Amino acid sequence: MIIKDFSLETILIDSRCFRKGILLHLTNQEGKTTTTEISPLPGFSEETLDDALQQLKTLQRRLLTTWWTKGALHHLSNLGLYPSVYFGVETALLDLLSPQETTPPCPRYALLFGSPDEIFEKAKEIGEEGFQHAKIKMGHFTTAIAHQIVQKLGEQFRLRLDLNRKWHLQETIEFCGHYPKDFFEYIEEPTTKVEDLLNFPYPYALDETLRHLQDLTPYIQSQNLKALILKPTMTYPVAPYLNLGPEVVLSSSFESPIGISQICRLVHRYGLMQTKHGLDTLRYFEHSNEESLSDCLLEKTLP
Repeated sequence: MIIKDFSLETILIDSRCFRKGILLHLTNQEGKTTTTEISPLPGFSEETLDDALQQLKTLQRRLLTTWWTKGALHHLSNLGLYPSVYFGVETALLDLLSPQETTPPCPRYALLFGSPDEIFEKAKEIGEEGFQHAKIKMGHFTTAIAHQIVQKLGEQFRLRLDLNRKWHLQETIEFCGHYPKDFFEYIEEPTTKVEDLLNFPYPYALDETLRHLQDLTPYIQSQNLKALILKPTMTYPVAPYLNLGPEVVLSSSFESPIGISQICRLVHRYGLMQTKHGLDTLRYFEHSNEESLSDCLLEKTLP
């Protein structure tokens, strides 16, 4: 396959936080086109939007002069690409090389964060939508407030708690000790110190730790590590994590609906449909309706 046309546009995803991204448009020799999103998350991604944009411009010639096959995609790993760029470019090439006629909805859990009142308000909303599984971001709460939230929502939803490495080991252990061991699906990033994870006696998951650990082996061997949370915008490629043992959960980094769709296509490509994924971030944008987001918020400008 030859790429005949390459173009870029910048987009405004949400004006309240000035969340921006880049749209990559590729067209092959048969006239088939695809659009993917590259949106580093400010404050979390290793690269900035400008870094990604400059790398994409540098990559243009290679994209236009390479004969692309599925086998040739491995060459991307030798180019030193930023995660968000790698994610956007490879998924665009896959869309053209092996298009999915339709992408059925992906199984997902609801996302709850904010103040307790905001969490309870959103919990009512997701309950009315039929969600039975939810992740609550808890790291910024005291254990007393966290208990209040869990006691109110724990019977309605199967919960995953995300502590974002904000609680100390003993604090998290004491908190979990108030509930049956299998009460939570897992505790995401349950300790401030990475080395304490091996002493955590409850089911847990890793997210940001994955971007800093050089050797996962001791943690993979732990019977309590239940899931690896991969945000393709920040951790890509995801293929090396697929056969390590723990469940692989793909998660959004507050991309637009285009980026969410990219992640969903990866879920299908990798056969991860038996897992609930973190694709519920759109409800926190100015317009939670995907169609209105596509029409109103993706304000395109030349890069």
